[in-house]
Formats: sequence, structure tokens, C-alpha cells
Amino acid sequence: AVVSTQSTGTEGVVFRKCKEMMRPVRKTLRMLENPDTDLDKEDQLRQTKEYLLTIGQQIEKTCEGKQEEWITEWTENLWVFVSQFTPIGPNKLKKLYEKALKQNSSSETKSSKKRKR
Repeated sequence: AVVSTQSTGTEGVVFRKCKEMMRPVRKTLRMLENPDTDLDKEDQLRQTKEYLLTIGQQIEKTCEGKQEEWITEWTENLWVFVSQFTPIGPNKLKKLYEKALKQNSSSETKSSKKRKR
């Protein structure tokens, strides 16, 4: 049940559910849709990664405690929903999120090692 390929009736229901599930990060979605063009490319990329981390964490939080089949379907639906706020496709967004998550956790590990010294 992918948002973009379903019939109008089902698509509307899925879209509304996605919209409701993503309500806590509504402002972040809007910022993803309208990035700060005054920033240089590197800062824009950093900011986009931060937005994707916030959005991806909301998707994971939404899926907590659900059955595997539900998680698979709704993770896909939610990333398709997020992709409507940016020219980047849902699969690429999810990969960018996962990459940002890895980079974020490895930088946290490095900084915690520094603090222990």
C-alpha cells in the first residue's frame, strides 16, 4: 500500500494516516521542503541530515511495538510521504537517513571516548 501508487480513495486514507503519524515533525518536514538557501552547500547538507535524523527517528518511534509486516508497509508509506516534501525519492531518503544515523553514532562514540580521557 504505497501512497503514490494506490487508487485515489486508498491513497487519501494512507496519506491522512501518514500525515497524522508525522504530525510531531511537521515543522521539520516544512523546513526540509523549504531549505535555507542563504547557507552554503556544506551547511545545507548538514542541516538536511539533521532534518532526516529527526524525521527518521519519528518513523522508527511510530513503528515501535508493531508487527513486522506493519513496520515494512508503513515504513515505506512514511518515507514516500516524506519524499513529497523534497525532490529526493523515498528510497534515497531512507538511505540518507541510515547513513546520517551511522555517522551520528560514530561521531558520538568518538566524542564519548574523548571525554573519558
